[in-house]
Amino acid sequence: MRARFTPPRTEDAVMLQGTDSLKEGREYIVLEIFAPYDRSALFRIEFAESENPALFDSRVFTVTSTALPPTWRYANYETGSFTLCPEPWSRPGFWESYYDHEPSALEVYESEKQKIITASQPTVAD
Repeated sequence: MRARFTPPRTEDAVMLQGTDSLKEGREYIVLEIFAPYDRSALFRIEFAESENPALFDSRVFTVTSTALPPTWRYANYETGSFTLCPEPWSRPGFWESYYDHEPSALEVYESEKQKIITASQPTVAD
């Protein structure tokens, strides 16, 4: 799945959070869709090579390819939130371990990210 950053005309601070790090018109590979119980869906995007991926409000993007990576799985949480992502990423504590730079979590992230990138390559139909 891919999406292009299209800055909205809004003063909504929640929607715009972090978007100053995105490039207008650039297409990004969506690594995860996270749908919190009480707000808009979020896309996990790797926005800069030297930065960790982050969650951005999906409303600031225009989806350019709706093909979902075959490694994505649905996972729901007790809060009513859910995610579509590689199964290992939805395990309790995964993201904490990743942001703590634990080698096993970093390895799992890179492996699953490469699968998503491969599946997200443009096709003739896109």
